[in-house]
Amino acid sequence: MTAPLFAPIAGVAFERFRSALDRLGNAPPQVLLLEGGREEDRLSMTGYWAARCNCGNLRENAAPCLSCSVCLRIAAGEHSDVLVYDGRISNKEDEENPGVVRALTVDHARDLKRRLGEAPNGDGRRVVALMGIKQSRTDAATALLKVLEEPTPNTVFVLLAPQREQLLPTLVSRSFCLTLPFPDECVSDEESTEWEAGLAGFLRDGRDFFERVSAKNAITADMAARLLLACQKACGVLLAKDGKHAERPLVAALESFSARDLAVCCRWFAEAQEALNSSVTPVRVLQALAARMYVLRADSRAAGMARREETVF
Repeated sequence: MTAPLFAPIAGVAFERFRSALDRLGNAPPQVLLLEGGREEDRLSMTGYWAARCNCGNLRENAAPCLSCSVCLRIAAGEHSDVLVYDGRISNKEDEENPGVVRALTVDHARDLKRRLGEAPNGDGRRVVALMGIKQSRTDAATALLKVLEEPTPNTVFVLLAPQREQLLPTLVSRSFCLTLPFPDECVSDEESTEWEAGLAGFLRDGRDFFERVSAKNAITADMAARLLLACQKACGVLLAKDGKHAERPLVAALESFSARDLAVCCRWFAEAQEALNSSVTPVRVLQALAARMYVLRADSRAAGMARREETVF
């Protein structure tokens, strides 16, 4: 039995998101922002959206057939009207290993602008996917903004990011945002749970975390990113007042935070992820974040105690 096209999003968990794209396909937004989930989820959802925009055999519910030559070429990364750029790919890597996913350089942004002046090769829409875009205003980002400011009727863009806070606000403001479900497996394995518990313990008593994270080869950039995702999920649980995950260490450690404090933390998580993307060492990123959160938690608890004393007297 062959695997379904876009297998990472083929299950029930993503059904309502696929249906949302099916409906959007009737009047596609110029810019779709896909946040949340894993990177493979966002890429698969981009492929599904490209299929919805180009499939000539739509089903009765407006979903792409996922079996015609167009859908198959999109899934294989071989459709000429689906272009993918990644800001994390260096110019050297792009030159030495040119592939389906290209570097997001100034030259490529200019070439893209030229291509957008031409009609798509097929009967559908050209889909341009952009990932790994930093929040800073690089020359490539500025060139990209100029491209988005001149929409073409036969082209749609897809922005992919773990959190929208990683993108320039100007880009987000132009987008229709769709937040994919955060994967529970990101915090369920033993190693991730240990790091989450270690950070939660540090927030309570200010001990051990710095020493542990500083140990040689103690933590990788991938594990640091997973810990940041666990932090973001904990904030989401508290902001949504969802008691389902209240047993998680970080949720308990952050319970004393106000909604404003949690919003501040969310901004810090985005900044920490940006630092990781910019090759700052995981040790420095996590130590700086932990120190900020520890001070904020101490201030939050002190403010809460002061309010209670005022109530008593």
